Amino acid sequence: MRFPKLFLLLFLCSLPLGSVIAQEPQRILTNTDIINIAKSGVGEQTIVLMIQKASTKFDTSAEAVIELKKAGVSDAVLNAMLTSSPAAVVPGSGPQQECAQALDRVLASFGNSEQIMAVHSIRESGNEVVHGASGDSSGDVEIVTAFPSNFYFSLKQSTGLSTTAVLTPEFNYLTSGKMTSTLPASLIQTFQTGLKWGLIYIVQHRNEYSCVLEGAEQIGNLNTVKLKVSVQGGEGMWNVDPATDRLLRISVTSPVSERSVRDFSNWQRVDGLYLPLAWHTVKNNIATDVHIKDYELNPALAASLFQPPADQPTASVELKILQSESVPYVVQTNGGISTACNISGSTNTSISSSTFGNTTFGTATSTPNLQMNCKSSDNSIRWTHVLNAMFVQASDGNAYIIACDRAWLWSKCTPLNAGDKFFARRTDKGFLVQSFNSKSKEQEATYSILQSKSLHE
Repeated sequence: MRFPKLFLLLFLCSLPLGSVIAQEPQRILTNTDIINIAKSGVGEQTIVLMIQKASTKFDTSAEAVIELKKAGVSDAVLNAMLTSSPAAVVPGSGPQQECAQALDRVLASFGNSEQIMAVHSIRESGNEVVHGASGDSSGDVEIVTAFPSNFYFSLKQSTGLSTTAVLTPEFNYLTSGKMTSTLPASLIQTFQTGLKWGLIYIVQHRNEYSCVLEGAEQIGNLNTVKLKVSVQGGEGMWNVDPATDRLLRISVTSPVSERSVRDFSNWQRVDGLYLPLAWHTVKNNIATDVHIKDYELNPALAASLFQPPADQPTASVELKILQSESVPYVVQTNGGISTACNISGSTNTSISSSTFGNTTFGTATSTPNLQMNCKSSDNSIRWTHVLNAMFVQASDGNAYIIACDRAWLWSKCTPLNAGDKFFARRTDKGFLVQSFNSKSKEQEATYSILQSKSLHE
């Protein structure tokens, strides 16, 4: 995620000397400036005079006025703020210069610059709900960012399954179930993009960002101002509430993934900073809602948090299932058709005779009643199989058709649902894919590679 003497210095240092001199008279006072000036002990008459002489960009919403009053700003100063005239656009200023001023006002709304520059780590914990193609899944999430480049992510799903990912400049790994592997390139890109678009990171590296105005866009009942913000390696579109300078939405398109749109909500004060504690993200047609329950600035971090795993992780890829087919067929083995025949029935004999003395004369007649009976039988063994074939997009930049044959009820070969994502390792037999059943028991099945094609051809 995510003023004024120090903030002004950062802003001015990012401009050529000529621009600094030209813009010095156009210093714009914000709510944060007034709070800091009032806390420094400057009298209210002096502050009122400063407001009357300077260009201003005040948030005078009911919520903002309450915050100002809590910060010790007097009624006389509040009245001066309410009656002040907003800053006019500098004649001859281009879209980039105007946008830089708008961007600075957005960043200033987060809080005191000195405090933001002193943040070296944050810990966020709460609940995450993913609305996937096969249904919703939820879990407890913990995110730790150690600026500028260390990132820790842990998710314990309601089913009991735990996933941990760690990214540092020296190493990275992912632990899910029994599998410990290196992060797929797509996840590394996702985490690095997330770091660069974090609100505190942007304030701390303001001179790396530039922007131009992109008109307006309606979000709900608000007509927002659009800022096209650029940093090395990416661009993001910001939607800003012009009345409060509050950031409502960031849309980012990274080189290896589809467009990601994040809407911020539940803005609250955290140790003096004004930050969003909830966001709704849509990426690759999958929506995720995160609600932060505990947000810590500069927490005590265990030394083991950013240590490499005990076992050397193996390389992995992320597979996104685009299409899945299950085709049943029958395999016949051994035996065949056999026929057995036998003779059944009997022969009847009738005799007629005459006897004269010691001599007998007569005739005998035999009547056969025999027949042949044949029976055929099939002693072949027939096995019902199911071919599970999937068309997948892999994080290595290729598309594959992978398949496995399910010949037994207890086979590990299972169909993978379209829209779901899985981690896999490449072996000499194909992809060893990790999945989990309804009881969160880890399953690993090998899927042969039937065909592959580069996505960059």
